[in-house]
Amino acid sequence: MNAVRLSSHLAPLRLDTRLCRIAYEHALDMQRRNYYSHVTPEGLSPFARMARSHFRFGYAGENLAVDQSARVIFHDFWTSNEHRSNMLGAHYVRVGIASIVASVGTIVVEDFSD
Repeated sequence: MNAVRLSSHLAPLRLDTRLCRIAYEHALDMQRRNYYSHVTPEGLSPFARMARSHFRFGYAGENLAVDQSARVIFHDFWTSNEHRSNMLGAHYVRVGIASIVASVGTIVVEDFSD
């Protein structure tokens, strides 16, 4: 992701362990409860999950994917306008990334913030 940002003349994103934890908890929740959505069954959005974890942000976004291959997932993110917009968001400086192997494939969650 950072190679693509650098080639687009954007600063690389810093990996944030707190965002990684938030992303991991969401991936694990989706795996355990067998759903796939930015919003939990209780209605918690990515922003609500970040706030609930006392993570402060002005801008935030999230990418989700499920597939058998990390390469395919990156390609899917890159060819989707919304996902690519998150990856290349100039206002984002931090990212948290998590992946979990599930029966449906690898679940990837990327959480972005300023």
